[in-house]
Amino acid sequence: MEKIEKALLCISVAVMLVVMIYQVILRYVFAHATAWSEELARYLFIFQVMLASAIGIRRNSHLQIDALIHLLKPRWRMLSTVISTLIGVVFLCFLLVYSIDLVKTGANNLSVGLGVPMSIPYLCLPIGTVLMILTSVEVIFKQVRDFRKGGKEE
Repeated sequence: MEKIEKALLCISVAVMLVVMIYQVILRYVFAHATAWSEELARYLFIFQVMLASAIGIRRNSHLQIDALIHLLKPRWRMLSTVISTLIGVVFLCFLLVYSIDLVKTGANNLSVGLGVPMSIPYLCLPIGTVLMILTSVEVIFKQVRDFRKGGKEE
């Protein structure tokens, strides 16, 4: 799944880069700006953040206090990772419920620049949240498996 996420990230970064260069050329060379390009770049960036967050969970690279975590023995470190990830999953479940409501609400509104229903850009929230929940479950299973093996991290 990470390969698909990385491919989507690469494509969306490339598209965002082209759109932003287009916007800069229009604005500074021709003194004319378009609203859709700025809006598209913003929505692509938000989509990228949600995808990259799922990858960050899998790699255990989100913000944490490394000095405190590395003071713990490997088995306690695994246990703390499982507990913090479970807390994160609870938060993500709440976020998923509210993001689905946001998508439903956004169907009635159109974006100013692109003219698409706001539910389309808002879809990045539930999609990213589901990816983060799935990745969190994967991390929890891996930590429990390693804990049962005697606490030796791979």
